[in-house]
Amino acid sequence: MPKISGQLVKADGIRPVAIAFDDSFQEIQEDPSAGPDLILPGTLDWHNHGGGGGDVMDGEPGIRSLARTHLRFGMTGFLATTVTASDDAIENVIEAVQRVMSNPRADEARCFGVHLEGPFLSEGRLGAQPPMTRPVDPERVRRWFDSGVVRVMTYAPEQDPAGCLPTLASDAGVRLQLGHTGCVHAQAAALLQAGHGVTHVFNAMRGVHHREPGLALASLLSAEYAEIICDGVHVVEPAFHLAHQSIPSLYAVTDATAAAGMPDGAFRLGSQTVEKRDGAVRLADGTLAGSAATAEMTVSTLRQFGLSWPQVVQMTSERPSQWLGLGDAVGIREGLAANFVVYRSDRLSEVWMAGQRIYSAT
Repeated sequence: MPKISGQLVKADGIRPVAIAFDDSFQEIQEDPSAGPDLILPGTLDWHNHGGGGGDVMDGEPGIRSLARTHLRFGMTGFLATTVTASDDAIENVIEAVQRVMSNPRADEARCFGVHLEGPFLSEGRLGAQPPMTRPVDPERVRRWFDSGVVRVMTYAPEQDPAGCLPTLASDAGVRLQLGHTGCVHAQAAALLQAGHGVTHVFNAMRGVHHREPGLALASLLSAEYAEIICDGVHVVEPAFHLAHQSIPSLYAVTDATAAAGMPDGAFRLGSQTVEKRDGAVRLADGTLAGSAATAEMTVSTLRQFGLSWPQVVQMTSERPSQWLGLGDAVGIREGLAANFVVYRSDRLSEVWMAGQRIYSAT
């Protein structure tokens, strides 16, 4: 039975341990002689569009490319995230995720379901989303939710004038997030106080303005949970610290695209062509179009921003798990799947999935 020793990092602190495991953690004991290597839960990424050249909207091949590519960088769980697209294209992704989840592979991160980013977004706040937004169709939404794999939906409340989405989502156990919206502060604050989350805070929304406040300011004042892109491009350090200090359960996402884990060049994001250059992904007009970030880059950015290792675990594992209501289903505890990463001298050293070493830096 494999064993590993080092400094186990959890949200509440760091302690020296020896861990015995097979495909799951069998025994975790205190070990005062453990070396300096850091043992962390793998990153959970609830906003990921692709990686390794594969795009979620390509269906099963794109999703599996994402899962293989990002696992090598320390992501052990994800939600396959759509873009605004036709109903048929979205349903193709839902069906593909059902196949992926029913047939997981050893070299892939675990897919926890679908994050529907749209299609009910504001036409004026699309960012790099394809221009295929539309009002909420309750019957269509009910069918998507009935699939059992949709876990999160991002929407603009101005596309739901009847206010039917919260009830549909509550009935299906789907988390709603506000994003790609021009909604005003009062509307955003009311929905956040009712339990909505926030999609990539600061991006694709009204900024923090002293006379025309919108979702960004409402997020800082009223959100419990919000995702933030930690690549050092979408949100710079002072703005990150403002969000980190203001939002109790802020958590990290990559918003990665097919360009993640790939050299510079042209890639697809749904129906759009995007280009990776100088560490960023953009449309031809310069608009940021998702990211090329990985879990390793997220951790590196959080450390550069001054977060402690326990705070990193909060941002990348504990809070994402809490947002989806996973409880004790993920993490480093006896009986759980042996999914973890090892950092040595602040650099990713190993990635383990179900007790198998997937990546080693040596």
